[in-house]
Amino acid sequence: MVAINRRLFLHSLIGASFLLSPRRVFSASKRKVVVIGGGVGGLSAVWALAKNYPNIDVTIIEPNSIYTTCFSSGAYLAEFQNRAELDFSYKVVKKLSNVKMIQATADQIDVDKSVVRLSTGDSVTYDRLIVSPGIGFQFDAIDGYSKAAMSVFPHAYDLGAHIGPLKERLEAIDDGALIILSSPDRPYRCTPAPYERASMIAHYLKYYKPKSKILILDSKDEFPLMDRILPAWDRFYGGMVEWVPAEFGGRLSSVDVADVSLNADGETFFPALANIIPPQRAGDIAKRSGLVDKSGWCPVDATTLESKLLPNIHVIGDAIDAGDMPKSAHSAMSQGAVCAVSVGNLLSNQEPEVPVYENACYFLMAQDHGLTIGGSYTPIDGRISGTKGFSSAVGEADDVRKATSVDGTKWFRQTTHNLFG
Repeated sequence: MVAINRRLFLHSLIGASFLLSPRRVFSASKRKVVVIGGGVGGLSAVWALAKNYPNIDVTIIEPNSIYTTCFSSGAYLAEFQNRAELDFSYKVVKKLSNVKMIQATADQIDVDKSVVRLSTGDSVTYDRLIVSPGIGFQFDAIDGYSKAAMSVFPHAYDLGAHIGPLKERLEAIDDGALIILSSPDRPYRCTPAPYERASMIAHYLKYYKPKSKILILDSKDEFPLMDRILPAWDRFYGGMVEWVPAEFGGRLSSVDVADVSLNADGETFFPALANIIPPQRAGDIAKRSGLVDKSGWCPVDATTLESKLLPNIHVIGDAIDAGDMPKSAHSAMSQGAVCAVSVGNLLSNQEPEVPVYENACYFLMAQDHGLTIGGSYTPIDGRISGTKGFSSAVGEADDVRKATSVDGTKWFRQTTHNLFG
């Protein structure tokens, strides 16, 4: 990574299509594109299609009436944001003239008939399908961990709405309690997120339960910007946060729901609260539909994001094997815009253009103390490869870190405005 002090991606992301040039094509017959998933990636694709391709009828399938952001949810744990500031409705999306929104779950994709079957019993046909399924979890990777165990050991890592119960659990613990956070092997959604979450929990504890301690059990021996994050923990939280890498016993091996205990490298812990972030895979609809390979992720064409396993289906967001590109909200938004142009061109019998993808992650260590990391990516030899990188530098002045935290807030506000109106 090339370190720079500040960089802010605040262009108009939706419709810009990340350096591609969408072609407006008018025809007598309308083509049909169905988008599964109303998260960042799916909505980015919907907006780009609606704006640039009036000859395409777009249907978006999303079971929830409110979208709650996972990104920026850590700020809620630290009480920098209210819970309501994470919620967004689809009312503006529903008003788009060539977009139909169906509140349902996509249960099955019939590739032979080009049909998506819904939880309501209805079905929707498509010419091209864009799937933005998010993540699922590898419950068998940790002995004793299951869907049922999530109520005892919450992860709050797939839907932002789950952050509320985690905050309630945090508020209920006694001062002096042990909180354990586990971080999984790569790849997983938003690589810096577990460490931002630890920081935001520490900020809360510092003011309300200062005798408490956070233990991070890590399945890795390193993480992004650790040479900037570890000093920040020492500075802002003293000895409250302890990071245990895999080499020194940090890999979580089992949990016991009955006595609320964890085991890592033969050592047993009895935390008051355990925020277990399990290993991940592509979301359920992708797995059920045959879009996933043995890696657990969806292989896609680096230029068009079309599935390498099933025809006329494109996959975007956290679910894909994106080469060097990390799994993040900004990445998903970039992929959604690129995919919309690719789909529009393919339906118009035009050659796809070579895209430039972008990512920018902002995260907080403390109040007014932010870090950033990101880069640009393009297809090289059939793989999405990094071409430029940037990150917060070691030893930056406080005013630079404060400016980065402000940039992160601006990014959140503009991103949610672009997507939800």
